[in-house]
Amino acid sequence: MKNELKKETRRLTNYELNVLLPILMKGLEMKKGKGNAVTCKEIVHGLKSHGLKINNRDVCRLINHIRTNDLIVGLMASSHGYYITSSEEEFINYEDRLLGTEKAIRNVRLSIMRQRRNMFSQILPRQTQLF
Repeated sequence: MKNELKKETRRLTNYELNVLLPILMKGLEMKKGKGNAVTCKEIVHGLKSHGLKINNRDVCRLINHIRTNDLIVGLMASSHGYYITSSEEEFINYEDRLLGTEKAIRNVRLSIMRQRRNMFSQILPRQTQLF
């Protein structure tokens, strides 16, 4: 059976939308400035300590939802964690980093496509007897 990658991530569950998202947003809104950044690990630990069911993947999906729906403007990520910026320079630097990542992923995709074509264009289909 062939595995196919989903073109779109699954939608957030009711639990994620109605329970986790509001709590995460409230916590993130207090993280103004790089010095107040919070890591994914810290978020998971903090929410689990209050009895909530969450893991790293859930946090990443929720952060993606927050960003793509403009729910928290200026939500950045760095090696120090997630934080909110109001600096245009930080916005520009983050956009540049994302563009670099986007280009790197595109280059890998194109390389894999090229390798697949080279590898399988050498294989000729068997001749079958038509009559």
